[in-house]
Amino acid sequence: MHVFATPPLSISEAHLLNIVFTAGYVLPLYLTKYTRLSFSHSAVKAGDGRLKQPSDRWRDDPAVIRARLTSATISTLAACYITHSVVSSRWKGEESVSNAFCINLWDLTSLRLGLIVHWNEPLVYLVTPLLFLGPLYGHFLGSGLPFMSKWTFKEQVVGKVFSWTGFRNYVVGPISEELVWRSCIIAAYHLAGASNLLMIFLTPISFGAAHLHHGWETYNKFGRTRQALQRAIVMTLFQFTYTTLFGFHCAYLFLRSSSVFPPMIAHTFCNFMGVPQLQEELKWYPSHRRYIQAMYMGGIVAYICTMYSWTLADNSFFWFANQSKAW
Repeated sequence: MHVFATPPLSISEAHLLNIVFTAGYVLPLYLTKYTRLSFSHSAVKAGDGRLKQPSDRWRDDPAVIRARLTSATISTLAACYITHSVVSSRWKGEESVSNAFCINLWDLTSLRLGLIVHWNEPLVYLVTPLLFLGPLYGHFLGSGLPFMSKWTFKEQVVGKVFSWTGFRNYVVGPISEELVWRSCIIAAYHLAGASNLLMIFLTPISFGAAHLHHGWETYNKFGRTRQALQRAIVMTLFQFTYTTLFGFHCAYLFLRSSSVFPPMIAHTFCNFMGVPQLQEELKWYPSHRRYIQAMYMGGIVAYICTMYSWTLADNSFFWFANQSKAW
């Protein structure tokens, strides 16, 4: 295990890197006309929303998605390179250690970023689906699970993934966001000697905050009225809460498994599932009300029972008893 004799970063420096990586991912989305959204001042209302005008640039427009995916990719690569630079520069300062070992610094960075696959520990990838037992049961009742009557490979896989919105939601989004907020940001705090609790419950706050800018789109799409502002505030607060809670989960998976791939897979899975629709499912399938409630509760219980025993990798780099002596 490659460790430093003393924490190579301070907590203040870790906070700074957190801010830099978060801002570096979000701010470029508003710096160019290609990535920036635009909304016409005169718009025709449709219900409680508004119709898209030819001059508008909305989030799901293919041209906007392509530009933003390029921006996210560049920001992610930059964050990974900065992390590598920090690790290598501080490691070279450990003369007594670096002289004793021939270290491949890219391998050392890969370890810090969690770019490791534990092929012999597949259970870590099942913890998130267990939490979603309730929603999965709802899909089962609607014959929407794979190979059921209302599921087709062409519609549910090709139609979703092989589109610009699907490529964003299920491929680039999960990969880039997990590399930035789990790999790079947690690496910074780990180098500063932060506790596991701090890394689990602090780092996802910036992940949730990175989604706050979606409120601007909601405010514009619903007409820039007082009601639109109220809707934007409610939806933004909900999204901030949901993404922060999800960030707790992914940070825990990352630290326990010492791999970024379990949170990546969990991220893609959750994007496929969407937000649980318990109330709607109770209305759609009233005769299965008790079973639906039981499956939702069962998913929570199963998650609690497996989140500890199924997630710890052998020789985990980040999760060990005497954390104060390893950075």
